[in-house]
Amino acid sequence: MRNRFSLKEKSPSRNSDMKLFPVFRWLGIALLLTTLLAANTQYAKARPTFVVTLVNEGDDANPGNGICATATGACTLRAAIQESNANPGTDLITFNLPGGGIHVISITSNPLPIITDSVTIDGTSQPNCAIPCIVLSGAVVGGINNGLTVNTSGSTIKGFIITSWGNAGIAIVGDANSIQSNDIGFWPGNPALLPNGGGIVILGSHNLIGGGPGQRNVISGNSIGIGIATGCCAASSNTIQGNFIGTNILGSGALGNHGQGIFLSSLANNSVILNNVVSGNLGWGIELAGATNTLIRGNKIGANAAGTGALGNRLGGIAIDSDANTNTVGGTANGQPNNISYNHGVGILVVGASTVNNRIQHNSIFANTSLGIDLGTAGVTPNDLGDPDAGPNQTQNFPVLTSATGSTFVITGRLNSMPAHAYTVEFFSSPAATCDPSGYGEGRKFLGSKLVTTNALGNVSFSFTGSIVFGAGEVITATATDASGNTSEFSLCRIAN
Repeated sequence: MRNRFSLKEKSPSRNSDMKLFPVFRWLGIALLLTTLLAANTQYAKARPTFVVTLVNEGDDANPGNGICATATGACTLRAAIQESNANPGTDLITFNLPGGGIHVISITSNPLPIITDSVTIDGTSQPNCAIPCIVLSGAVVGGINNGLTVNTSGSTIKGFIITSWGNAGIAIVGDANSIQSNDIGFWPGNPALLPNGGGIVILGSHNLIGGGPGQRNVISGNSIGIGIATGCCAASSNTIQGNFIGTNILGSGALGNHGQGIFLSSLANNSVILNNVVSGNLGWGIELAGATNTLIRGNKIGANAAGTGALGNRLGGIAIDSDANTNTVGGTANGQPNNISYNHGVGILVVGASTVNNRIQHNSIFANTSLGIDLGTAGVTPNDLGDPDAGPNQTQNFPVLTSATGSTFVITGRLNSMPAHAYTVEFFSSPAATCDPSGYGEGRKFLGSKLVTTNALGNVSFSFTGSIVFGAGEVITATATDASGNTSEFSLCRIAN
């Protein structure tokens, strides 16, 4: 087979040369354009880095010239933010402050500039730093100010100690920002709390607080820990993941926020609260005050980070109120159930005449000082024939257990509710002698579930055989959830024989 690029081929004619020349000419131009484009792309990616070298707070001498420098030539955090705001595109602010140990940036005059252009401010960049080691303090400036205000998209704030701000330690007005690896509201090793009005306040959408390993924020000692859509502004699809809220940096002791650990208003929707420790707070661990479509999964609420010790929230674990609808606490997949335990009050409170469709499933709920699940505020809500009443979670009737046998792991019972409706009955066990004093249970260990359908009179009997063992003397309970997601209170305790 001939090689069409062989030098042994007959030389082409002059006419052929003329025909081939434009091809090679355009190939050469294309290569040149490709080279120039690559160079331009490299230039575009090389965003400026502004290195903070001074803890004082002087202004930038010439914002927009690409150089962070005060009149004396130093780069302060204030000057770096001013220069970043004046330079379109995503910039990087790092730190190289002289000396070791803790570095305190104390704001004494005006608050820092609002962040209006995308930037990463990386406190973890400080050399020889036991992260975090850079304090951003509002103790001197006073007033109702924020430590940092992010009014842009695509920014990251990480590696700070943020204390003593009259409003929020960090306020997020923009979208798609990340807040990671900060201690907010206290100074590790300092015996006094240095609270902010709010640890983090979110007024934008698609923001991430925390994240995976190494990205945890510890948000403790503030008026509230995290507030979403508080006071104004719809805020959608924010994620709070992997943080310690109300504890010390190890998650082993209480350092509670004075109010709620996490608060979501009626303007918050589609939030995800995932794999946090929300414990030791003086209000509710989590309150959904009208929030909708929230997923609360994989959290420890009232327990320490190991899940083995008591750091209860003072008012209770979770409050779902003010027409907070279509929220989910727990889930059926691995890692989705919550540990809701040791709280001073109920595990989960659902209250409000129009607060409905809140699904509570597969969670481990135990050792709270009141009911595991309470629909309303009057303690146990008795079943009513045919379950026609409305109210929180439609005051869904709970199952009645008639037997529980430890040798065969069989649980029998019945449910009376709306006629010809389907319900998911979930079964739980708890250690012996742990039933609530009311006689109605909580549920420490999820045993399984069974789908049942009531007849024309609203009745159904069931028999459930679990694959998870329980023994004689253990406390067996159950809940019922309708197809819309209305979960009942726990049933009357049945002691396994």
